[in-house]
Parts: sequence; structure tokens; C-alpha cells
Amino acid sequence: MVRKTVDGQIRNKERTKIKLIEAVGAIIRTEGYTGLGVNNIAKYAGVSKKLIYRYFENVENLIEAYVLNKDYWTNLNGKVNQLIELNKDDYGKTLASITLVDLFDKLMNDDETRKIILWEISEKNELMKEVSTLREIMGSKLFALTDPIFKEKDDDIRAIYALLLGGVYYLSLHSHAAGGSFCEINVENDEGKERIKNTIEKVIEWMFSKASETS
Repeated sequence: MVRKTVDGQIRNKERTKIKLIEAVGAIIRTEGYTGLGVNNIAKYAGVSKKLIYRYFENVENLIEAYVLNKDYWTNLNGKVNQLIELNKDDYGKTLASITLVDLFDKLMNDDETRKIILWEISEKNELMKEVSTLREIMGSKLFALTDPIFKEKDDDIRAIYALLLGGVYYLSLHSHAAGGSFCEINVENDEGKERIKNTIEKVIEWMFSKASETS
């Protein structure tokens, strides 16, 4: 009986934590970051606000748990060493294409992922700064894959990736905010999305092919 009681308490705790994390996401989607107060989160989760302090100590830790669960780069970071090992033979070319295309799909289809990116670029926030720093640390590991083939080449691989990544961010945010076409491409429909994804792959293929020719 004691074990069943303890197991039940553990399950209840985990369910409540999930409810609270999901409530943060619901508020961000519907009200934005300004709605992330203790009372509002508890209301959305349908639980007592005391449980926020019991399970997370404070609202900041709860929001951090949510961001770490939803942020694209944070989730990718846990797999980065394995991905590097699997993609070292082509200097990270395939990995770059897959990552940027996957990120584009994620941002186009997931409101919460877009909101996190928007939060990062529009608000001064220590948590978002940590997420950005983590992305840069992970990026350094990935660039270590590409550096042997691009070393001392005219093409600045970091600048090219920055433009590609910035374009992926902007296109997804623009599509869901202003809507309509951008450079006469409507990324809200499947044809437009495929044009963007195919071009990402072609640009990366071009970069690596050019670098290989001059090696």
C-alpha cells in the first residue's frame, strides 16, 4: 500500500508539472510573454499556484523548463556529438541541409517554437541569452566539422550560414505575422515551402562543391 501511495504521488506530481509547462505554452500562444504571471499560469493549468513553488521553486524556473523543452537548438544539443560523428565524412554538408530544412519546417508548423525565437530577438532576457549562448557553443562544434574544407577559402562559411539561418527565421515569422508573399514566393503554401527548402539544399551543395574544387 505504501508503494502504491508513493507511486501515485509521483505520477500526480509529474502530471501536474506537465500541466504547468503546457500552460506556459498556451499563454505564450494566446497572450504572449506578458501573460506569464503566477496566477495566470495556475489558472490555465487548473491547479493551485502553490504547486508552482513546490515543484519549480519560482515562475522563472517553470518558464525555463518550458523553453528547454520546446527550443529547437536546446533539443538538438543533446544529440550534437552523435550527429557530428555520423556526418564527419562529408564535413557536415548533409547535416547542415537537414538541420536548416528541419528548422524551417518546425518554425512554419509550430507556434510555440516561433514564439521562442521571437522572444529571443525582441526581449532582453537572461534565459533567452542562455539559449542563444548554447546555440553558439553548439554551432562552434558544428563549424569544427566544416573548417577543414573551408579553411583559407574565400567563402565565409559562417557568414553564409548566418544569412541562411536568418532567412529561415525571418520567412517563418513574416509568413505568420504579415502573411502574403516575400520576393514573390508564398511560403504559406506547399509549393513555396518546397522552393525554399530546395534552395537551401542547393546553396549548401554549391558551397561544398566549390570548396572541394579548390582544395
